[in-house]
Amino acid sequence: MSLAPNTLSLREHALDGDAQRHAIESLLNCYLREYALPRGEADLDSHAEDLPMSLRQRPGRCVCIRLPQGARLVLRAEHASVLGRCRFVCAPYLKRHGQGWRPLDAGELARLLLAPLNGPERHGELLQQIDNSLQITRTFLRHAGAANQATGDSLLASEQHQIWGHALHPTPKSREGVSQADLLACSPEVGAQFALHWFRVDPALIRHQGQDPRAALRQLCGRDDLYPCHPWEVERVLADPLVRRARQLGLLEHLGQQGLALYPTSSVRTLYHPELAYFLKFSVHVRLTNCVRKNAWYELDSAVALTQLLRPLMDELTELQPGFALMPEPAASSLDLSALGSPEQAREVTECFGILYRQNLDAACRQRYRPQVAMALFTWTLDGHSVCQALVQRYAARCGVDYPEAARRWLAGYAEQLLGGVLHCLFRRGVVLEPHLQNTLLGFDANGLPCRVWIRDLEGSKLVPEHWTPEQLGHLGERTRASLYYDADKAWKRVAYCALVNNLGEAIFHLAGSDADLEKRLWRQIAELLELQCQQLGDPPALRELCAGAPLPSKENFMTRLLLRADREAGYTALPNPLTAARLGQRP
Repeated sequence: MSLAPNTLSLREHALDGDAQRHAIESLLNCYLREYALPRGEADLDSHAEDLPMSLRQRPGRCVCIRLPQGARLVLRAEHASVLGRCRFVCAPYLKRHGQGWRPLDAGELARLLLAPLNGPERHGELLQQIDNSLQITRTFLRHAGAANQATGDSLLASEQHQIWGHALHPTPKSREGVSQADLLACSPEVGAQFALHWFRVDPALIRHQGQDPRAALRQLCGRDDLYPCHPWEVERVLADPLVRRARQLGLLEHLGQQGLALYPTSSVRTLYHPELAYFLKFSVHVRLTNCVRKNAWYELDSAVALTQLLRPLMDELTELQPGFALMPEPAASSLDLSALGSPEQAREVTECFGILYRQNLDAACRQRYRPQVAMALFTWTLDGHSVCQALVQRYAARCGVDYPEAARRWLAGYAEQLLGGVLHCLFRRGVVLEPHLQNTLLGFDANGLPCRVWIRDLEGSKLVPEHWTPEQLGHLGERTRASLYYDADKAWKRVAYCALVNNLGEAIFHLAGSDADLEKRLWRQIAELLELQCQQLGDPPALRELCAGAPLPSKENFMTRLLLRADREAGYTALPNPLTAARLGQRP
């Protein structure tokens, strides 16, 4: 028993080290991609001789970043991809003019990287969010071991096994304004499940759009006169002046937590239960990574409207791209307290109580295809192994092929479904999807190869004006219509980034590992697939230019947070094109 405190201390020290390493890797990969590499201030294969002693004997590439006033940052990388994405194997070391080398932790590194950037008055907020993300990662690591056990539900397991989050985001796990008790009670990373807060509500105050979701709510609470709220939102709701007035008038009564427990998914605020017909996407006034995750009133309108507008396209995809599907959001609901106060006050209540209902995959579909979230595959396990590599190795053993051939087949199965559907939607129908890793589900055949792709979350889906006239959207309010449009340039950048950089770029990074030849073969495979798609889609200029060597657009998550921009207004960094380099057998 006397060893327990020391054992616990050693374990916590190791977990803190894991959290530090992943925070450092996220920060440096963002900084390299968005700032240092485009400005020629980094070398991903440096041969400097004056390295700190602890790095001289370590294997791997030496990555060197040049900083103002002659300072340098160096560290070792196990490998660096053709897109400049690195996996580091040590802490970064800093050397200033006239001083020796010293290692940096994540906080010191963040302050160092932000120092030369514009907007120093904004540094404090981002530094706080970086520290918040680090502390929350530590918390999740300390509580994840017992919670994240295998379940019979592949979808649920993948939703709740994403400890590290977005690999190229400076604050992948930041959640501002949430107590540790609430964090652990409602976060997917620790295997949480919880009941909703319920209110008895005068039926005249409830508003439904699209399909009627009341059967699902009844299934959760066993009654017809109740309406739910997320636990993270209930304090805000109860403090609202219109809600207080409604309670005083007997129109609304808070009954507390009760009913069937739900599971938070990887987006945190969207909840799942295998027996429900819908995922339930709630409002939470909590900043998760970039954004405060409330359901804006116009998003409640636009998601249902998009589902109705895109029904013909969904039917078309079933016929033309049978391995690809969109997940409809056919219903929304909220409360309308406009009779009790001003429009602005009523809008706040509408957003707090807003729920979007996303169609669930039925039990037969889940059993047949064993779906998983892409982000849960293209990431690391808690002990540092690539998740998708293990899947490919099992496929290789089952089918009697070597790993490179298995990886080629695995990527082909995935990329053909993903790109076939996403590019058809954009270039044939002017529909902009956001197929990033958290929005993409993969389904598998009996041998373990990807054979199905679902894209979810219509909040990020937009329409290109050349394909969708104002008359077609005339039944929608002006603000809702405006929220649905992307011009052609922004549409292409968002689709190309999500599909090719965020999604397939990470897939190839994990599938290839440190095998540079395999990485080139996999990018060559993507290049051939895109050229075929270009021909089939009538040679759209943006796709033709990409196949000919135009740069890949990469969303600037680091600078977006630093400059306090809305996600919709994020800028893009031009990445060297890996497609043409792969055909030529070169590194970009």
